[in-house]
Amino acid sequence: MRYGHRLSFIDSTASGFQWVADRMWKVEHAFERANAVASDRLASARMRIFFILVAMGVIYLVLSGFAVKAALSGGHDGVDYSLPADARADIVDRNGALLATDVFNYDLFLDPADVMAADRPLVKRALIQLLPDVPRDQLDSALSGDKRLMVMPWLSAADKARILSYGLPGVGFEPRRLRGYPLGTAGAFYIGMTEKAGKGLAGAERAFQDQIARSNTPFPLAMDLRVQGALENEVRNVAIAQSAKGAIGLVTNVRTGEVIAMSSWPEFDPNQAGRFPDNNKLNRVTNSVFEVGSVFKVLSVAIGLESGTASLNTTYDARTPYQLGKRKISDYHAENRIMTLEDVFLVSSNIGTTLMAESVGIDTMTKFYNALGLFRAADIELAETASPLLPKKWSKDSLASSSFGHGMSISPLSYAQAAAATMNGGYLRPLTLRKYDPSQPLKGERVFSANTSRQMLDLMRVNVLKGTGGKANVPGLRVGGKTGSAEKVIGGRYDRTKLLSSFVAVFPTDGNVEDDRYMVMIMVDEPTGNKDTFGLRTGGWVAAPVAGRVIDRIAPFLNVTRKDDKFADSEWVKAQVMTEEQTGGASVTEAAAPAAAGH
Repeated sequence: MRYGHRLSFIDSTASGFQWVADRMWKVEHAFERANAVASDRLASARMRIFFILVAMGVIYLVLSGFAVKAALSGGHDGVDYSLPADARADIVDRNGALLATDVFNYDLFLDPADVMAADRPLVKRALIQLLPDVPRDQLDSALSGDKRLMVMPWLSAADKARILSYGLPGVGFEPRRLRGYPLGTAGAFYIGMTEKAGKGLAGAERAFQDQIARSNTPFPLAMDLRVQGALENEVRNVAIAQSAKGAIGLVTNVRTGEVIAMSSWPEFDPNQAGRFPDNNKLNRVTNSVFEVGSVFKVLSVAIGLESGTASLNTTYDARTPYQLGKRKISDYHAENRIMTLEDVFLVSSNIGTTLMAESVGIDTMTKFYNALGLFRAADIELAETASPLLPKKWSKDSLASSSFGHGMSISPLSYAQAAAATMNGGYLRPLTLRKYDPSQPLKGERVFSANTSRQMLDLMRVNVLKGTGGKANVPGLRVGGKTGSAEKVIGGRYDRTKLLSSFVAVFPTDGNVEDDRYMVMIMVDEPTGNKDTFGLRTGGWVAAPVAGRVIDRIAPFLNVTRKDDKFADSEWVKAQVMTEEQTGGASVTEAAAPAAAGH
């Protein structure tokens, strides 16, 4: 409040007191006149007390009125501290843990009218000492000018308190609302961020802009912060250990489509987004597309089973490479034998998968691809979802490549949505960042039968016990999964030195096919290998162990109890399986299949 306003306020208050004093003087003399003609002094005293109390009450009401007026007009410094009309609701996880909230930072102002000339050098030195980054020219302009100026914006509440404790004259603050993320990097890609005090730019902040902006109650997400923390920790560790270009992690409930956790590395802090390069702010789960490699065989085999052209006992001749024109499709660790479809999956044979896809046919395979949402961006509330890169024309060659995860590029999110249909009873369900409401029916179109889904759950379980996914096994949690390692296309050619190593896991694999169960997907972009992996960079060595560690940590949070399943005492599980020296702990086709196939 400026001095002129203060003087006006004092004058009006003094006038009010003078009026009350005049009235009290008249009342007092009225009592004196009454006492001159009446003998009852006790009655007179009572009347005096009554009128004094009335007068004091009036004074109290007047002062209260002025106080209310001052408060409504902005208090001592004319600033309105009421909540802005465009305030955003808090964002919380599924258990109520705070993820995002509105906070206030403060702009520092200086009013030269309140600073004596002799005190100005002292104020300048003090502010420079307290705020080393304060703009010197702005500070000089404020101290030498004749009007109130903003000196430095976006100070924290702690900065404000520290400066006020020095009692510097002329210093004032005005609040500025902004969005705060108390957990920093945790969940940054999932939660997203906003413009300063504005609309959502990415993640849930953008996806649910209208609901968050219009609500006065916390907005719950499907995220479980405990699961998110475990996933981010393991993804970060493997990315650093492998000196990787990038890495992603995803945990979903395949029945409801809820995204329980989502991680992308490198990371960034939305509180200081401007300090991070654009590469750190790229959500690789949603915005990047990859040829995902042999994890795609989960979809291909399910299509073969559902189409009726194959069963797990159907045999395929993989004794020699498959010749397709001038192109030769081979297996990385060639079995050189006739094998069943189950064997094709367990040893991740490109030859067997190609033969199976050929028997299904181009029309049927692409019809299923479309039904699984692979020809469009993933179905989720997020705005930042990448569209796939598809073959210009579907042919025998492009069909063969796609069947083992090459020849078309999709986002990890799109793959996860499609793969969930093989694990949840056969339904393609949209993924969601919203916490599931049990009172609402689940959306989704049936793509696979419940029987196909059951066969795939069992097949993935067997793959972890007997095949290439052994390093993802967690005692008692009935983990299933599939490895993948795809060579990346660099300059139009497949580069054997650059892999996308991945593992998709599902647990628990037992129970009703439409029960709650969880997918954990790990992808590591261009791992380099290290002593723990004996220099190997494939999905079985790099990604599968990460998935196993994540599952081991998050199972208690998801109420998945440990117990044996129907495979625990199977004789074939006890039999001699492929040794790590034979397979490198990874798919027999993953690492070099494209090059061997003539890419």
